[in-house]
Amino acid sequence: MTRKPEDPHWKTDFSVDWSRTSYLSRREFTRYLALGSVTMAAGSTFMALRAGIGRPHAAPPRRAIAAIDAVPPKSSLAFEYPAKGHYALLIRHEDGTFDAFSQKCTHLGCSVFYAAHGDKLECPCHEGFFDVRSGDVLAGPPQRPLPRIQLEVANGKVYAVGGGEA
Repeated sequence: MTRKPEDPHWKTDFSVDWSRTSYLSRREFTRYLALGSVTMAAGSTFMALRAGIGRPHAAPPRRAIAAIDAVPPKSSLAFEYPAKGHYALLIRHEDGTFDAFSQKCTHLGCSVFYAAHGDKLECPCHEGFFDVRSGDVLAGPPQRPLPRIQLEVANGKVYAVGGGEA
């Protein structure tokens, strides 16, 4: 009498009753895959439309930054614009003109400062340098210029009137 080889132990540990088990056919799997893809595409489209259409952009407010005499030549003044918590720098050049830029570095968001000795804007985190008149990148890892804030000088004061968002 020959001995029947024993079943491997995994068959006893993970026994399957083949008569009760139902398999997912290839056609059903494809149908579920297509349904899932269509659902994800519809959800992405809905989110994109909601983000783009839902909120109208309000014009940035006109806000007084400082009196002209309060900012001496070759110096800077930090202020918040267009909203609280969004810091910007007002720079007064040696010739008396003004420029203003967002203080948030376009690389990783560190705060830039005005380096009067080199007449440029500097990001201390990764040694990024920006032109003080245009906000363009001079050196370092940033790839985009600093967002400019539109200024208006009237009645002895400097006003921010727009821009400043990246």
